[in-house]
Amino acid sequence: MIRIMGLGSVLLLLVVLGPMIIPDESWPEVNRNFLALRGLDDTGANNLVSAIYLGYRAYDTIGETIVLLAAVAGALYLITSVSPSAQGPVNITILDSIEKKKHATRTNVISMTTGKLAPVVMLFGWYVMFFGHQSPGGGFQGGVVLASGLLFIALGREKRQAASIITKESLHTIEVGSLFAILFMVFIPLFFGAFVLENPFVSAEITIPKVLYIIGFNVAIGLKVGSGLALLGLLMMDMKYDD
Repeated sequence: MIRIMGLGSVLLLLVVLGPMIIPDESWPEVNRNFLALRGLDDTGANNLVSAIYLGYRAYDTIGETIVLLAAVAGALYLITSVSPSAQGPVNITILDSIEKKKHATRTNVISMTTGKLAPVVMLFGWYVMFFGHQSPGGGFQGGVVLASGLLFIALGREKRQAASIITKESLHTIEVGSLFAILFMVFIPLFFGAFVLENPFVSAEITIPKVLYIIGFNVAIGLKVGSGLALLGLLMMDMKYDD
């Protein structure tokens, strides 16, 4: 069965990628030239990838954000809905041994390493979000990096110490607030006489830098992704602080 599935996957790849590789005809240059000539003027972003996914392809980006929101919400519901009683009788001795092993795996080396890395990782996450319009990066990548920094803090500290820094309520607040920020960025062009998801600062009559719309979107998406993934990771680590 596994061989049949593997062979089917190879055939499917050949069907999809074959027409792209086999023909000798060059790729059409109309779209590429349009983005190279108009990307910076229309969005203010030097990074054409950001110009595409937060400008010309913004509807698809919002759809990806909604899919991620649904996935995180579903995972959180499944994790938090499992009660200890539903798991059957638990041996206290086994739980004690597991807890001791958890403490044994948190050594001074891990605490020192994660404590040094966490600020650097989180600073880099903010950089990726704020400068995604100029260099590779953006909201999704920066949010994942921020979540990694938060998980570093949790890994390097005891449960009570981590709970004093990162709380479930604060992550929920950031996630909900960033969601409203994304919705605000979606509909703010209407107040400037533009269409939904159209950069409202492109008009020559407005002196506000056009790239601020891209930066605002990246930050809002980054906070949404970072808070959601961090909350999901902490719950998977069994760090339900206030339960």
